[in-house]
Amino acid sequence: MILIFDYFETLLNNKSMDFNRALKVFWENHYQDKCPFEDMKKYGEDLFQVLMSKHKEGEEYPFVKMELPLFAEKFGGDKTSMTPEEEADFLMLCNEFELDPEIDRFLQECSRRNISMYVLSNSGFRGDALMEVLNRFGIGKYFKKLWSSADYGRIKPCRDFFEVAIKTALEDNPSENRESIIFIGDMYDTDVIGATNAGIRSAWINRKNECDTENIATFNCTLTSQLIDCLKE
Repeated sequence: MILIFDYFETLLNNKSMDFNRALKVFWENHYQDKCPFEDMKKYGEDLFQVLMSKHKEGEEYPFVKMELPLFAEKFGGDKTSMTPEEEADFLMLCNEFELDPEIDRFLQECSRRNISMYVLSNSGFRGDALMEVLNRFGIGKYFKKLWSSADYGRIKPCRDFFEVAIKTALEDNPSENRESIIFIGDMYDTDVIGATNAGIRSAWINRKNECDTENIATFNCTLTSQLIDCLKE
């Protein structure tokens, strides 16, 4: 068996999200002598609309690669890059994360059974930064590799993005096959449909008990504690 996980609302839940919390600190550190915060906030809102339009086209809009240089160009700054640690700090200011104890227990059990685990995430933040956040919560150690759409350029449910993870997972585990892979995620349109189109099984963390309109989820879990059923093969 091979497990590939979604990131947001799957491995880490979000108690609250506000991009401007992080942007305010970023402004204080790099731009408060160059522009009012309200100007930077407004420009950030404009860039968010660009991000949304890119997502509609199935493309990602990476924060560090695309947005930071635009802030610098707009307001005369020189902060055009971030280390993974800085990017993780920014991400954690944006998002008030919490780790579901049931997810933690599930990861521990999978590790005990020597199940190979990976992460495939839609995110404007790079994979190294996403992994840094997982490490801060003590769960990065469970995953052999993490892919972010910020690095790839396309977002789930793009089949090619899934195939990047599937190819590596099968190369790492030559005794397994595509039928051995289960993708675990909370979003029906991106995770369940994307996994199905890529020819792998899915475990849907369906907290709102929504309808599986296409009847394609291999496992339909309204509680994260039910993920253990995935291992009963």
